[in-house]
Amino acid sequence: MAKRTRTGDLSHLNVEALEEGISRRACHVKPPVPQPQPSLRGEWLNVLLLVTLYAMQGVPLGLTMGSMPFLLQAKASYTAIGIFSLASYPYSLKLLWSPIVDSIYSLAFGRRKSWVVPIQLASAALMLVSADWAESRLKEADIVSITVLFFVLVLLAATQDIAVDGWALTLLSRQNIGYASTCQTVGMNIGYFTSFTVFLALNDVDFCNTYLRSTPSEDGHLTLSTYLRVWGWVYAVVTLLVAAFKKEVNFTPAEELESFHLKLNGEDRGVGIMDSYKQLWGVVRLPAVRRLALVLLAFRLAVLPAEQAAPLKLLEKGVSKEALAGLVLIEFPCELVSAVVAGRWAASSSPFKPFLFGYQARVIMAGVVTTIVYYFPSGASSLSDHPRWFALLAVAGLVTSFTSTLMFTALGSFYTRISDPDMGGSYLTLLNTIANMGTTLPKLALFSLMDLLTTRKCVGADPTLEKHACPNTQIEGRGANPCTQAGGECAVARDGYYMLSYAMVTLGFLIFLWLRVLLPQLDAMPLERWRAKQRRH
Repeated sequence: MAKRTRTGDLSHLNVEALEEGISRRACHVKPPVPQPQPSLRGEWLNVLLLVTLYAMQGVPLGLTMGSMPFLLQAKASYTAIGIFSLASYPYSLKLLWSPIVDSIYSLAFGRRKSWVVPIQLASAALMLVSADWAESRLKEADIVSITVLFFVLVLLAATQDIAVDGWALTLLSRQNIGYASTCQTVGMNIGYFTSFTVFLALNDVDFCNTYLRSTPSEDGHLTLSTYLRVWGWVYAVVTLLVAAFKKEVNFTPAEELESFHLKLNGEDRGVGIMDSYKQLWGVVRLPAVRRLALVLLAFRLAVLPAEQAAPLKLLEKGVSKEALAGLVLIEFPCELVSAVVAGRWAASSSPFKPFLFGYQARVIMAGVVTTIVYYFPSGASSLSDHPRWFALLAVAGLVTSFTSTLMFTALGSFYTRISDPDMGGSYLTLLNTIANMGTTLPKLALFSLMDLLTTRKCVGADPTLEKHACPNTQIEGRGANPCTQAGGECAVARDGYYMLSYAMVTLGFLIFLWLRVLLPQLDAMPLERWRAKQRRH
């Protein structure tokens, strides 16, 4: 008779012997031996796979958070761009379904491949099928359709990220596990940089005519439809190779013991999923976590208008995408160096000292960037047109990047200290999710406020006719309206961007005074204040 593994059959086993055998493999104590030094010899293919998977995640994120707002700026209002920001929400809310990804899979195919392969094939199919349609919707500035498409793409990327993060823990050997975060940083930056800076440059007509063509043309080298189609085929080929040739390591001994206990108690994976959600809800209800969540949701309000809308205002003033893309190319290597320096500083100090320093400097830079944008000369087609102003923008961008990295690393250090190890990575994912929501949730409201606070007046209309009102948004002001029909032009009388940005910077200094009191209190709390009671099997 063939062997069968069923819940009912476990009663015939020597339970103590099975537990002892598994525990010995998982927890056997050996005399201390020198720990092997990290060495990637023999693991370069695994490193390359991780970098590739993370780079593929960065592609839709670079389009959604980087390129698309630039492409929409000439066709849509700030309110419409704020609506498009909804497409990035899945990446900030992936905690909601991460327990499902961790708990449902096929061991025969692979715990992480069970999600990575179908998710990437779905992404490939969506890119290939929707490529031409997305291009037409972009030309028509169909915000709702474009938002839905990229929402689905980011949803797939966020789900893949959950699976790849878990796979990274077993894909590399124990002595090289520290390289997993490096693979993530390198891969995500490659994908984001390709979809933002490289795509924008190759999509821009002026850049292509100036640097890549001998004969000018009316189109860029790379359209959105072509870019989506190319990456659709890359997704498909890479995914099929992974499915066919990459074997996955499944349960560790500790996970095998946990799985055995679940079967012994007559519990299935559905109960495990519910336990995970109950644990997360218990953490959310902790007063300490709620106070920290308030900090994470509020502190970015001061800098969001300046950091998110400044490039769009420069485009509105006639600065070319070519010039802005070139500026990013110059800043990119400097940002990598500053990230290393900021990371070392944050790791060598108590978490909230560098955080407070970085926050104060970042708020100041938000005011500086807003002022630079206000006085920036109009119509800069290249970096050589106004080199001093572009140099000021570059310095402001580098300082902002440095302080942002400093704050991010400091928060990560604090997260690591307070997180409950019994919850694995779920606790860290929860805190990172709340922090991401501090960026994504206010965007729509802030961009809408820019339009509401902006007023335009009619200039040059026939004075013999009655007074003609102008709409607030730039796009409507350019189109058919009573002012333009009377031969006039809608000119900005009051720009809501500057009002809102300076108001948020002022609010930022008030938030700084609040953080200077609250953060030391959070830092001094004992660990038990950060831990929720958990169910033990």
